Amino acid sequence: MSDRGSGSDADVVVIGVGTMGSMALWRLARDGLRVIGLEQHAQLGHEHGAAGGRTRIFRVAYKEGAWYVPLLRRAARAWAELAEATGQRIMLPTGALSIGAPEHPDVAEVLRSAEQFGLPHQRLDHDQLAARYPQHILRDDDVGVFDPQGGLLFPSTAIRAAAGLARDLGADVRTGVRCTGIDEAGDHVRVHTTGGVLTASRVLVCGGPWTAELLPGVRGRYEVRRVVLHWFRATDPAAFAPERFPVGIRRSGPEAELSFFPPDGDGLVKVNLHIPKETVPDLSTFDRAVPAGYTRRVETAIGGLLTGLEPSAEGAAAFIEGYTPDNHGLIGSPPGFERVVSMSGFSGHGFKLSPVLASLAVDALLGLGDDPLPARLDLARTSQETA
Repeated sequence: MSDRGSGSDADVVVIGVGTMGSMALWRLARDGLRVIGLEQHAQLGHEHGAAGGRTRIFRVAYKEGAWYVPLLRRAARAWAELAEATGQRIMLPTGALSIGAPEHPDVAEVLRSAEQFGLPHQRLDHDQLAARYPQHILRDDDVGVFDPQGGLLFPSTAIRAAAGLARDLGADVRTGVRCTGIDEAGDHVRVHTTGGVLTASRVLVCGGPWTAELLPGVRGRYEVRRVVLHWFRATDPAAFAPERFPVGIRRSGPEAELSFFPPDGDGLVKVNLHIPKETVPDLSTFDRAVPAGYTRRVETAIGGLLTGLEPSAEGAAAFIEGYTPDNHGLIGSPPGFERVVSMSGFSGHGFKLSPVLASLAVDALLGLGDDPLPARLDLARTSQETA
Protein backbone atom coordinates (compact mmCIF):
# COMPACT_ATOMS: atom_id res chain seq x y z
CA MET A 1 0.00 0.00 0.00
CA SER A 2 2.95 2.31 0.66
CA ASP A 3 4.09 4.56 -2.20
CA ARG A 4 7.74 4.83 -1.19
CA GLY A 5 8.92 6.13 -4.51
CA SER A 6 6.71 9.20 -4.58
CA GLY A 7 9.19 11.50 -2.86
CA SER A 8 6.55 12.52 -0.32
CA ASP A 9 7.19 12.70 3.39
CA ALA A 10 4.53 10.09 4.16
CA ASP A 11 1.80 8.00 2.67
CA VAL A 12 -0.60 9.47 5.25
CA VAL A 13 -0.37 12.39 7.64
CA VAL A 14 -2.74 12.14 10.60
CA ILE A 15 -3.56 15.51 12.15
CA GLY A 16 -4.51 15.16 15.81
CA VAL A 17 -3.20 12.24 17.87
CA GLY A 18 -6.05 12.02 20.32
CA THR A 19 -9.21 9.92 20.55
CA MET A 20 -9.45 9.02 16.86
CA GLY A 21 -6.01 9.93 15.58
CA SER A 22 -4.10 7.60 17.90
CA MET A 23 -6.26 4.66 16.81
CA ALA A 24 -5.88 5.59 13.14
CA LEU A 25 -2.10 5.77 13.52
CA TRP A 26 -2.07 2.31 15.06
CA ARG A 27 -4.13 0.88 12.18
CA LEU A 28 -2.11 2.65 9.45
CA ALA A 29 1.26 1.66 10.89
CA ARG A 30 0.08 -1.92 11.33
CA ASP A 31 -0.88 -1.93 7.66
CA GLY A 32 2.68 -0.98 6.72
CA LEU A 33 2.11 2.59 5.57
CA ARG A 34 4.55 5.43 6.10
CA VAL A 35 2.64 7.64 8.50
CA ILE A 36 3.27 10.87 10.39
CA GLY A 37 1.08 11.92 13.31
CA LEU A 38 0.89 15.58 14.33
CA GLU A 39 -0.38 16.64 17.75
CA GLN A 40 -0.68 20.34 18.58
CA HIS A 41 -0.40 19.79 22.33
CA ALA A 42 2.88 18.97 24.02
CA GLN A 43 1.62 15.72 25.52
CA LEU A 44 -0.39 12.82 24.18
CA GLY A 45 -3.49 11.94 26.16
CA HIS A 46 -4.05 15.50 27.36
CA GLU A 47 -7.24 16.62 29.12
CA HIS A 48 -8.12 19.60 26.93
CA GLY A 49 -10.20 18.04 24.17
CA ALA A 50 -12.71 15.30 23.55
CA ALA A 51 -10.71 12.65 25.46
CA GLY A 52 -10.84 14.66 28.69
CA GLY A 53 -12.37 13.48 31.92
CA ARG A 54 -9.95 10.74 33.12
CA THR A 55 -12.42 7.88 32.53
CA ARG A 56 -15.10 6.99 30.00
CA ILE A 57 -18.01 4.58 29.95
CA PHE A 58 -18.15 1.50 27.72
CA ARG A 59 -21.57 0.01 26.99
CA VAL A 60 -22.83 -2.53 24.47
CA ALA A 61 -26.59 -2.29 25.13
CA TYR A 62 -26.73 1.18 23.64
CA LYS A 63 -29.15 4.07 24.12
CA GLU A 64 -27.75 5.87 21.06
CA GLY A 65 -29.13 3.22 18.74
CA ALA A 66 -29.15 -0.55 18.31
CA TRP A 67 -27.33 -0.19 14.97
CA TYR A 68 -24.17 0.61 16.93
CA VAL A 69 -24.09 -2.81 18.61
CA PRO A 70 -22.01 -4.59 15.93
CA LEU A 71 -19.53 -1.69 16.03
CA LEU A 72 -19.39 -1.88 19.83
CA ARG A 73 -18.69 -5.59 19.72
CA ARG A 74 -15.77 -4.89 17.39
CA ALA A 75 -14.59 -2.09 19.66
CA ALA A 76 -14.56 -4.42 22.67
CA ARG A 77 -12.27 -6.79 20.78
CA ALA A 78 -10.02 -3.90 19.74
CA TRP A 79 -9.70 -2.62 23.32
CA ALA A 80 -8.77 -6.12 24.47
CA GLU A 81 -6.20 -6.38 21.69
CA LEU A 82 -4.67 -3.02 22.64
CA ALA A 83 -4.43 -4.09 26.28
CA GLU A 84 -2.84 -7.42 25.39
CA ALA A 85 -0.35 -5.86 22.97
CA THR A 86 0.83 -3.19 25.43
CA GLY A 87 0.27 -4.73 28.86
CA GLN A 88 -1.62 -1.57 29.82
CA ARG A 89 -4.92 -1.40 31.68
CA ILE A 90 -7.25 -0.03 29.01
CA MET A 91 -10.65 -1.06 30.37
CA LEU A 92 -11.84 -2.15 33.80
CA PRO A 93 -14.85 -4.51 33.59
CA THR A 94 -17.59 -3.18 35.87
CA GLY A 95 -20.77 -3.79 33.92
CA ALA A 96 -22.90 -0.82 32.90
CA LEU A 97 -26.14 0.18 34.61
CA SER A 98 -28.98 2.19 33.06
CA ILE A 99 -31.57 3.69 35.42
CA GLY A 100 -34.86 5.41 34.61
CA ALA A 101 -38.51 5.00 33.84
CA PRO A 102 -39.04 2.06 31.47
CA GLU A 103 -40.83 4.30 28.98
CA HIS A 104 -37.97 6.80 28.77
CA PRO A 105 -36.63 6.63 25.18
CA ASP A 106 -33.05 6.00 26.29
CA VAL A 107 -33.95 3.20 28.69
CA ALA A 108 -36.27 1.68 26.08
CA GLU A 109 -33.51 1.80 23.46
CA VAL A 110 -31.04 0.10 25.80
CA LEU A 111 -33.52 -2.74 26.22
CA ARG A 112 -34.34 -2.86 22.53
CA SER A 113 -30.69 -3.10 21.51
CA ALA A 114 -30.07 -5.86 24.06
CA GLU A 115 -33.08 -7.86 22.91
CA GLN A 116 -32.49 -7.32 19.18
CA PHE A 117 -28.94 -8.66 19.35
CA GLY A 118 -29.44 -11.21 22.12
CA LEU A 119 -27.04 -9.39 24.43
CA PRO A 120 -26.66 -10.65 27.99
CA HIS A 121 -28.48 -8.27 30.30
CA GLN A 122 -30.58 -8.14 33.45
CA ARG A 123 -33.81 -6.21 33.91
CA LEU A 124 -34.22 -4.99 37.47
CA ASP A 125 -37.55 -3.78 38.83
CA HIS A 126 -37.62 -0.95 41.35
CA ASP A 127 -37.20 -3.17 44.41
CA GLN A 128 -34.43 -5.28 42.86
CA LEU A 129 -32.60 -2.15 41.78
CA ALA A 130 -32.84 -0.61 45.25
CA ALA A 131 -31.61 -3.78 46.93
CA ARG A 132 -28.66 -4.34 44.62
CA TYR A 133 -27.52 -0.73 44.25
CA PRO A 134 -28.47 1.15 47.44
CA GLN A 135 -26.09 3.99 46.53
CA HIS A 136 -28.78 5.33 44.18
CA ILE A 137 -31.72 7.28 45.63
CA LEU A 138 -34.50 6.13 43.34
CA ARG A 139 -37.66 7.78 42.06
CA ASP A 140 -40.91 5.82 42.22
CA ASP A 141 -40.85 4.75 38.56
CA ASP A 142 -37.15 3.96 38.27
CA VAL A 143 -36.09 0.54 36.98
CA GLY A 144 -32.69 -0.73 35.90
CA VAL A 145 -30.97 -2.52 33.04
CA PHE A 146 -27.57 -4.09 33.74
CA ASP A 147 -25.20 -4.72 30.84
CA PRO A 148 -22.45 -7.10 32.05
CA GLN A 149 -20.22 -6.25 29.07
CA GLY A 150 -19.84 -2.64 30.19
CA GLY A 151 -16.82 -1.14 31.82
CA LEU A 152 -14.60 1.82 32.56
CA LEU A 153 -12.19 3.03 29.86
CA PHE A 154 -9.01 5.01 30.56
CA PRO A 155 -8.60 7.49 27.67
CA SER A 156 -5.13 8.89 28.34
CA THR A 157 -3.69 5.40 28.77
CA ALA A 158 -5.43 4.15 25.63
CA ILE A 159 -4.24 7.06 23.48
CA ARG A 160 -0.65 6.74 24.61
CA ALA A 161 -0.75 2.96 24.20
CA ALA A 162 -2.08 3.12 20.63
CA ALA A 163 0.38 5.85 19.65
CA GLY A 164 3.19 3.86 21.25
CA LEU A 165 2.33 0.79 19.21
CA ALA A 166 2.25 2.94 16.07
CA ARG A 167 5.71 4.28 16.91
CA ASP A 168 6.99 0.75 17.45
CA LEU A 169 5.74 -0.08 13.96
CA GLY A 170 7.56 2.88 12.41
CA ALA A 171 5.13 5.79 12.71
CA ASP A 172 6.63 9.25 13.22
CA VAL A 173 4.62 10.93 16.02
CA ARG A 174 5.34 14.62 16.55
CA THR A 175 3.95 16.57 19.51
CA GLY A 176 3.78 20.34 19.92
CA VAL A 177 3.26 20.78 16.16
CA ARG A 178 0.19 22.67 15.01
CA CYS A 179 -1.27 22.38 11.54
CA THR A 180 -2.05 25.75 9.94
CA GLY A 181 -3.43 24.72 6.55
CA ILE A 182 -4.07 21.92 4.06
CA ASP A 183 -4.15 22.06 0.26
CA GLU A 184 -4.27 19.43 -2.44
CA ALA A 185 -1.85 19.60 -5.36
CA GLY A 186 -2.39 16.93 -7.97
CA ASP A 187 -1.59 13.51 -6.55
CA HIS A 188 -0.49 14.71 -3.13
CA VAL A 189 -1.52 16.92 -0.22
CA ARG A 190 0.51 19.68 1.39
CA VAL A 191 0.20 20.05 5.15
CA HIS A 192 1.38 23.40 6.46
CA THR A 193 2.54 23.29 10.07
CA THR A 194 4.41 25.35 12.63
CA GLY A 195 7.35 23.06 11.88
CA GLY A 196 7.29 23.43 8.09
CA VAL A 197 5.43 21.90 5.15
CA LEU A 198 4.85 18.16 4.79
CA THR A 199 3.66 16.31 1.70
CA ALA A 200 1.64 13.12 1.73
CA SER A 201 -0.46 11.03 -0.58
CA ARG A 202 -3.43 11.43 1.77
CA VAL A 203 -4.37 13.19 5.00
CA LEU A 204 -6.67 12.17 7.85
CA VAL A 205 -7.83 15.05 10.05
CA CYS A 206 -8.75 13.95 13.57
CA GLY A 207 -8.79 17.37 15.18
CA GLY A 208 -11.79 16.82 17.41
CA PRO A 209 -13.34 20.20 18.33
CA TRP A 210 -10.57 21.96 16.36
CA THR A 211 -11.39 20.26 13.03
CA ALA A 212 -13.54 23.09 11.67
CA GLU A 213 -10.77 25.61 12.35
CA LEU A 214 -8.61 23.73 9.88
CA LEU A 215 -11.28 22.70 7.36
CA PRO A 216 -13.83 25.44 6.62
CA GLY A 217 -16.02 22.92 4.79
CA VAL A 218 -16.76 21.20 8.10
CA ARG A 219 -17.66 24.43 9.89
CA GLY A 220 -21.29 24.61 10.98
CA ARG A 221 -21.82 20.86 10.82
CA TYR A 222 -21.14 20.41 14.54
CA GLU A 223 -21.19 22.66 17.58
CA VAL A 224 -18.44 22.83 20.20
CA ARG A 225 -19.83 22.56 23.73
CA ARG A 226 -18.40 22.75 27.21
CA VAL A 227 -18.65 19.50 29.22
CA VAL A 228 -18.38 19.89 33.01
CA LEU A 229 -17.47 17.04 35.36
CA HIS A 230 -17.44 16.79 39.15
CA TRP A 231 -15.82 14.38 41.58
CA PHE A 232 -17.30 13.53 45.00
CA ARG A 233 -15.52 11.66 47.78
CA ALA A 234 -17.24 8.51 49.01
CA THR A 235 -17.78 8.35 52.79
CA ASP A 236 -17.51 4.55 52.53
CA PRO A 237 -15.17 3.78 49.62
CA ALA A 238 -16.01 0.07 49.74
CA ALA A 239 -19.64 0.84 48.87
CA PHE A 240 -18.50 2.46 45.61
CA ALA A 241 -15.98 -0.16 44.58
CA PRO A 242 -16.41 -1.05 40.87
CA GLU A 243 -17.89 -4.45 41.67
CA ARG A 244 -20.61 -2.78 43.76
CA PHE A 245 -21.11 0.47 41.85
CA PRO A 246 -20.94 -0.07 38.08
CA VAL A 247 -20.50 2.74 35.62
CA GLY A 248 -23.75 3.90 34.08
CA ILE A 249 -26.35 6.44 33.02
CA ARG A 250 -29.53 7.69 34.65
CA ARG A 251 -32.70 9.13 33.15
CA SER A 252 -35.00 10.06 36.03
CA GLY A 253 -36.31 13.45 34.98
CA PRO A 254 -35.23 17.10 35.30
CA GLU A 255 -31.96 17.56 37.22
CA ALA A 256 -31.78 13.75 37.44
CA GLU A 257 -30.12 12.83 34.16
CA LEU A 258 -26.44 12.00 34.49
CA SER A 259 -23.65 9.54 33.94
CA PHE A 260 -21.80 8.13 36.94
CA PHE A 261 -18.42 6.44 37.33
CA PRO A 262 -16.86 4.39 40.14
CA PRO A 263 -13.57 5.55 41.66
CA ASP A 264 -10.28 4.50 40.16
CA GLY A 265 -8.53 3.78 43.44
CA ASP A 266 -8.85 7.33 44.78
CA GLY A 267 -12.27 7.13 46.44
CA LEU A 268 -13.67 9.80 44.10
CA VAL A 269 -16.96 9.16 42.29
CA LYS A 270 -17.23 11.07 39.01
CA VAL A 271 -20.56 12.46 37.83
CA ASN A 272 -21.59 14.29 34.70
CA LEU A 273 -24.94 15.99 35.19
CA HIS A 274 -26.66 16.03 31.80
CA ILE A 275 -28.01 19.54 31.65
CA PRO A 276 -27.80 21.89 28.64
CA LYS A 277 -24.17 22.47 27.72
CA GLU A 278 -22.75 25.91 27.06
CA THR A 279 -21.58 26.59 23.50
CA VAL A 280 -17.90 27.49 23.13
CA PRO A 281 -17.60 30.04 20.29
CA ASP A 282 -13.83 30.62 20.59
CA LEU A 283 -11.58 27.67 21.39
CA SER A 284 -8.59 29.93 22.01
CA THR A 285 -10.25 31.44 25.09
CA PHE A 286 -11.69 28.24 26.56
CA ASP A 287 -11.36 28.15 30.36
CA ARG A 288 -11.44 24.81 32.22
CA ALA A 289 -12.37 26.49 35.50
CA VAL A 290 -15.91 25.73 36.71
CA PRO A 291 -18.06 28.55 38.21
CA ALA A 292 -19.06 28.06 41.85
CA GLY A 293 -22.74 28.46 40.98
CA TYR A 294 -22.60 25.57 38.54
CA THR A 295 -20.95 23.37 41.15
CA ARG A 296 -23.65 24.24 43.70
CA ARG A 297 -26.30 23.20 41.19
CA VAL A 298 -24.57 19.86 40.69
CA GLU A 299 -24.11 19.34 44.44
CA THR A 300 -27.82 19.94 45.02
CA ALA A 301 -28.81 17.48 42.30
CA ILE A 302 -26.38 14.77 43.38
CA GLY A 303 -27.48 15.11 47.01
CA GLY A 304 -30.90 13.86 45.94
CA LEU A 305 -29.63 11.11 43.65
CA LEU A 306 -26.72 9.38 45.40
CA THR A 307 -26.19 8.55 49.05
CA GLY A 308 -22.81 7.91 50.68
CA LEU A 309 -20.98 10.88 49.15
CA GLU A 310 -19.61 14.00 50.79
CA PRO A 311 -22.05 16.87 50.11
CA SER A 312 -19.41 19.15 48.59
CA ALA A 313 -17.63 18.25 45.38
CA GLU A 314 -13.92 17.64 45.83
CA GLY A 315 -13.02 18.57 42.28
CA ALA A 316 -14.43 19.93 39.04
CA ALA A 317 -13.10 20.36 35.52
CA ALA A 318 -14.33 21.14 32.03
CA PHE A 319 -13.32 20.06 28.56
CA ILE A 320 -14.74 20.49 25.06
CA GLU A 321 -16.44 18.19 22.58
CA GLY A 322 -18.15 18.54 19.21
CA TYR A 323 -21.88 17.77 18.98
CA THR A 324 -23.95 17.22 15.85
CA PRO A 325 -27.72 17.81 15.69
CA ASP A 326 -28.42 14.06 15.52
CA ASN A 327 -25.58 13.13 17.95
CA HIS A 328 -23.83 10.90 15.41
CA GLY A 329 -20.30 11.56 14.22
CA LEU A 330 -19.02 12.94 10.93
CA ILE A 331 -16.61 10.96 8.74
CA GLY A 332 -15.86 11.88 5.14
CA SER A 333 -14.11 14.15 2.68
CA PRO A 334 -14.89 17.85 3.23
CA PRO A 335 -16.04 19.85 0.19
CA GLY A 336 -13.16 20.64 -2.13
CA PHE A 337 -10.99 17.68 -1.09
CA GLU A 338 -10.49 14.24 -2.61
CA ARG A 339 -7.44 13.05 -0.68
CA VAL A 340 -8.49 14.29 2.75
CA VAL A 341 -10.91 12.66 5.19
CA SER A 342 -11.95 14.26 8.47
CA MET A 343 -13.48 12.90 11.67
CA SER A 344 -15.42 15.15 14.05
CA GLY A 345 -18.59 15.70 16.09
CA PHE A 346 -18.89 12.44 18.00
CA SER A 347 -21.19 14.05 20.56
CA GLY A 348 -19.76 12.71 23.79
CA HIS A 349 -20.04 9.01 23.00
CA GLY A 350 -17.33 8.44 20.40
CA PHE A 351 -14.43 7.39 22.60
CA LYS A 352 -15.71 3.88 23.32
CA LEU A 353 -16.03 3.31 19.56
CA SER A 354 -12.80 5.03 18.52
CA PRO A 355 -10.80 1.99 17.32
CA VAL A 356 -13.64 1.03 14.98
CA LEU A 357 -14.53 4.55 13.87
CA ALA A 358 -10.87 5.23 13.08
CA SER A 359 -10.72 2.03 11.03
CA LEU A 360 -13.80 3.09 9.08
CA ALA A 361 -12.18 6.46 8.37
CA VAL A 362 -8.95 4.82 7.21
CA ASP A 363 -10.91 2.59 4.84
CA ALA A 364 -12.70 5.65 3.45
CA LEU A 365 -9.39 7.50 3.08
CA LEU A 366 -7.67 4.64 1.25
CA GLY A 367 -10.68 3.69 -0.84
CA LEU A 368 -11.06 0.25 0.66
CA GLY A 369 -14.53 -1.21 0.19
CA ASP A 370 -14.48 -4.09 2.65
CA ASP A 371 -15.86 -2.01 5.54
CA PRO A 372 -18.40 0.49 4.16
CA LEU A 373 -19.11 3.62 6.16
CA PRO A 374 -22.58 3.62 7.76
CA ALA A 375 -24.75 6.33 6.22
CA ARG A 376 -25.54 7.70 9.68
CA LEU A 377 -21.85 8.60 10.11
CA ASP A 378 -21.24 10.04 6.64
CA LEU A 379 -20.23 13.70 6.58
CA ALA A 380 -22.23 14.06 3.36
CA ARG A 381 -25.52 13.61 5.26
CA THR A 382 -25.10 17.07 6.79
CA SER A 383 -24.83 20.61 5.54
CA GLN A 384 -23.02 23.61 6.99
CA GLU A 385 -26.33 24.94 8.24
CA THR A 386 -27.30 21.93 10.39
CA ALA A 387 -25.56 22.81 13.64
